[in-house]
Amino acid sequence: MADMEFRIVDHSDEVLRALESQVEAALEAVGNQAVSHSKSIITTASRVDTGALRNSVSHVTWAEGKEVYVGTNQSYAIYNELGTGIYLDGGGGRNTPWAFQDAKGKWHRTRGMKPIHFIRDSIAKHIDEYKEIIKQILST
Repeated sequence: MADMEFRIVDHSDEVLRALESQVEAALEAVGNQAVSHSKSIITTASRVDTGALRNSVSHVTWAEGKEVYVGTNQSYAIYNELGTGIYLDGGGGRNTPWAFQDAKGKWHRTRGMKPIHFIRDSIAKHIDEYKEIIKQILST
């Protein structure tokens, strides 16, 4: 019988690094798409004055935790997301009308602002799309 020699080479570290790289790429792609959807919601809802809110929407990926965070640093974003006055999600908003004066001195009367859920809906309404993005990137 002939002598046989076997050599086992462990490439698991390389495979894990490649997989982690693909996961990061998938998370980044999902984050970019969610930001795009969020900006589209803001535009469609006609909530663009200076463009500061729409332009501030961004995402952060955390590959270790396999997470993507979509948000904005604009202090007034929450009023657009959740609404105000009688339209405040979950209730608790002001039930009576009020007046305010804008920067040009013009007075306005309002009962509040309807929510547009530009963050929530950019995620929740596109889950299947994000799953498909992840599937495509991880299968390459």
